[in-house]
Amino acid sequence: MFADCAKIRIRSGRGGDGHVSFRREKYVPNGGPDGGDGGRGGDLIFEVDPGLNTLNDFRHVRKYFAGNGEPGGKRRCHGADGADMVVKVPPGTIVKEASTGQVITDMSYENSREVILKGGNGGKGNQHYATPTMQVPKYAQPGKPGIELEVILELKVIADVGLVGFPNVGKSTFLSRVTNARPKIANYHFTTLNPNLGVVELEGTDGFVIADIPGLIEGASEGVGLGHEFLRHIERTRVLIHMVDAASTEGRDPILDIQAINRELEAYNPEIAARPQIIAANKIDCFYGDERETVLTLLREEFEPQGIRVFPISAVTGEGVRELLYYCKELLNELPEDKIVFEKEYMIQEPDFSDEPFTVEKSEEEEGLFIVEGPRIERMLGYTNLDSEKGFEFFQRFMKNNGILEQLEELGIEEGDTVKLYGWQFEYMK
Repeated sequence: MFADCAKIRIRSGRGGDGHVSFRREKYVPNGGPDGGDGGRGGDLIFEVDPGLNTLNDFRHVRKYFAGNGEPGGKRRCHGADGADMVVKVPPGTIVKEASTGQVITDMSYENSREVILKGGNGGKGNQHYATPTMQVPKYAQPGKPGIELEVILELKVIADVGLVGFPNVGKSTFLSRVTNARPKIANYHFTTLNPNLGVVELEGTDGFVIADIPGLIEGASEGVGLGHEFLRHIERTRVLIHMVDAASTEGRDPILDIQAINRELEAYNPEIAARPQIIAANKIDCFYGDERETVLTLLREEFEPQGIRVFPISAVTGEGVRELLYYCKELLNELPEDKIVFEKEYMIQEPDFSDEPFTVEKSEEEEGLFIVEGPRIERMLGYTNLDSEKGFEFFQRFMKNNGILEQLEELGIEEGDTVKLYGWQFEYMK
């Protein structure tokens, strides 16, 4: 069964906690802190596998979690880093955030490997918190938690040309004649379910990639049948070939068929409907003489004034196919080389810990010392690198936005006093 859409849950690894321990050796009764740092959590990575062409594997495995970092140990031992999780996807896969539908990344063309969720940093051991006034710190930094998301994977095939048309008009036969693709062919009265890709090789040119988009039906843009699943594969194509049954072997009107498909394309995405089009009037081996000329004349009078060329062809005998393909290549050469890539819309957010409590107190034992503690403070410190300029700017905003500065002022803090947050101490300045 071909699958071109899947919903999965992904998570990066949690950083290991820093360790609290003290050096204990013979003849060293009062050794200093020697707690090691926690290991870093594993990253969640998406990687393109050119050998894949469906999302079938994601029907069976729905959760992809990176490994957690190990906690630090005594004697300054660093915890082991968590293992990365590499998720293999076919080229052309778009990763979207499930609740908003916004694009996280497009795994196409040069973007063959991307870290989607970074693993949490490991916490610092208590060895880092020793100061002249605090020589036996009994706390360490917790590891930074990983990030978890539910995402939707959508496969949008990468092809220069999209072959569209109603079911049973000869698209699969045409594709098997002009490429090395081998789709199943029969006189089905229902549509092919799998988009088929093939490379067209033309003498004197570098050829192009063509995709047989499964047969569309009216209402496809509204999700009727498998409409959305089929239409998404047209989004990267630069030229569309409309194939119609010019002989009306099943009683269909080729002009009405083209108009119906264009309405579906317009309703789904007007940009797609505006792309260059070619009409392949197929099955001309099924009728002759005046009848054939009448049908072709009607098609040309209807569509060629709109700049859409009509090519009479037979996918069975090969008549007219060469001319159609060379004209298609000319159109591609005239179009800009821009690759259709879906821009990133969703930015990975850091977890929100605004609901967690904290306390701001004035020390009763030491003059001019104010202590700020609580889960919210501990989590903020675990997420913030205070040694960097950006990290310190975030810390200052955090203190202000959470009302901590206001509470310190209410407690009577003055310039030059000390603010202590677990292993960090700062001099207060207005």
